[in-house]
Amino acid sequence: MSNKQLITTIGIGLAAASAGMLTRKTLQKSWEKVTNEPAPKDKPSESTDLKEAVTWAVVSGIGAGAARMAVRYVLDKRKSK
Repeated sequence: MSNKQLITTIGIGLAAASAGMLTRKTLQKSWEKVTNEPAPKDKPSESTDLKEAVTWAVVSGIGAGAARMAVRYVLDKRKSK
């Protein structure tokens, strides 16, 4: 793998990870506005209902995953041109 390919691959990975983190932060803020409660944390808590924790896990997982996938898709398309 050449240096240019390596740098491009690392750049795509960093962009995808950044998109995932930004999406997760945006979803946290949205969750707080809608529910008037902070988003559940990763560690189990007695104050967090199981339904709420599962809903948050699904919403944040799908949102962050879709954002990472979209960024990788767009950047891979641009790289192949």
